[in-house]
Amino acid sequence: MADGNWRLIVDENSYADFSVSVSPAVEKAVVKGEAPPTVYLNVFDTDSITIGVNEDPVQALDLEFCRENNVSFRRRPNGGGPVYAGAGSAFLVFFLPTSHPEVPDTTTEAFPKVLTAFAETLAERYGFPAEYRPLNDVQVEGRKLVPTSLKIEDGVMTFRIVINVKPIDTELAGKIMPMAPEKVKDKEFKDMTSRFTCLEREAGKPIDTAELEAMVREATAHAFGENNLTIGSVIEAERGYADDFRAEYESEDWLFAKSEKTRFAGLLQDGDSIGRGRAKAVGGLIWATLVLRDGKVLKAIINGDWHPRPLNSVGWLEDSLTGCTADTDSLHQCAAEFLARDDVEFAGVTADDLAAAMEIALGDQSPV
Repeated sequence: MADGNWRLIVDENSYADFSVSVSPAVEKAVVKGEAPPTVYLNVFDTDSITIGVNEDPVQALDLEFCRENNVSFRRRPNGGGPVYAGAGSAFLVFFLPTSHPEVPDTTTEAFPKVLTAFAETLAERYGFPAEYRPLNDVQVEGRKLVPTSLKIEDGVMTFRIVINVKPIDTELAGKIMPMAPEKVKDKEFKDMTSRFTCLEREAGKPIDTAELEAMVREATAHAFGENNLTIGSVIEAERGYADDFRAEYESEDWLFAKSEKTRFAGLLQDGDSIGRGRAKAVGGLIWATLVLRDGKVLKAIINGDWHPRPLNSVGWLEDSLTGCTADTDSLHQCAAEFLARDDVEFAGVTADDLAAAMEIALGDQSPV
């Protein structure tokens, strides 16, 4: 059973496999009280890529390029967007109960608290100007250093920070996950090569696992006031959970669960129309796909790389749009009423943002 000590695990797995097996397994064990609060440092042993839980690989990736170049990818059970992680870079993941006085229980609070502390740790330890950039980035003079994702459910905050330790192959990554123009319209640097940096480049020296562990301990103390992390390992229950999650999250059904081919199978008929729209919010990119029949929304798919709480609330939004009159005002009202719910948080995403994507989808309608 879990005790009051915080566990630090230092390990090696690929980014994609860790995301769909070890990460949800440790989260489940912490939620169930089988494992203590856990700080996990995982160094990647191969290159890999994942997309977020509310994304469609058809939209987010160049699948033909991936197939031709034997690029493996997974849809992870966490929010955020596509992330390419190379060998030698690392994952810092906090699996922490929100009952702890220093652990946030909302997305709005968690991102600035944790990422400001992380940026300050990097700046103090290595001497470069790392800073928090809302909503969920740490950057150095406009260049992204770490992508992050966040889940707060069942009394546990799972905060995932990919640390780009080594230079990534930005040309390859850009071909795997083409950048939507809306995604970079508010960014100083528009292309992937200039938008990303790495820890070794900014620190001006090689970074090994021992150095990463020392930095992680310092960042944890800075963010949460916890100075004593006890080295531990994955327990038997977590290994069993990891096997179960791996089987589930490597299936085609899971991978394409938010794709049109899955969601619209057996639904469409003559006379229906379909349209697609895309808009950028502070919280991330929104993809809206609307199928209309007789002037109403028959089915909606709302995808994107923002961080909803709870994760399945995006499905609730899609359900609420079913039957809505297909005009901008009605769709905006539906979105506003949904976001006003006490059990939903779309940090950095407003009803105006959702309506903007859906308005474009309305104007893009064509026969199915």
